[in-house]
Amino acid sequence: MARSASGFDGDRGSSKSEDQLTELKSLVLDCISDIHSTGSFATFGSYENFAPPGICVDKVGAIRLPLLPHDAQTLIQASHQAPFGKGNQTLVDETVRKTWEIDASNVSFSNKAWHGWLEGVVRKAAEELGVAGGPNSVRAELYKMLLYEKGAMFKPHK
Repeated sequence: MARSASGFDGDRGSSKSEDQLTELKSLVLDCISDIHSTGSFATFGSYENFAPPGICVDKVGAIRLPLLPHDAQTLIQASHQAPFGKGNQTLVDETVRKTWEIDASNVSFSNKAWHGWLEGVVRKAAEELGVAGGPNSVRAELYKMLLYEKGAMFKPHK
């Protein structure tokens, strides 16, 4: 009897292949059914007692919110164009993204109440998502501050 490309013999091979696929599906289902979580895959909330962060930027000072055009220009002068990733490249292309960035080391928050408010948000999110290790295993950390010019959100860059 001839061997098929899959290495199985004739009609019997087809049945054996189907049996293996059925067994694999069963193993995957067993693994998935063993996953237990107390949380959801997403969470959201609204907060009435928002604490303004008191954003301060080195060489600029306190940033008023809502951001006024003059203040936005001052921030742009203290920043550099934000690159984006395309495959394994890091590019700056204003036709794709006209955005400015300030490194986290140059940004601080002067309102002491902000830190406690943010910790509460992080704690609630971690609890609702069922994060392993509980809410104390998660922290919010500023990576960089981005400033998007009007209409400058990402355009497709495949």
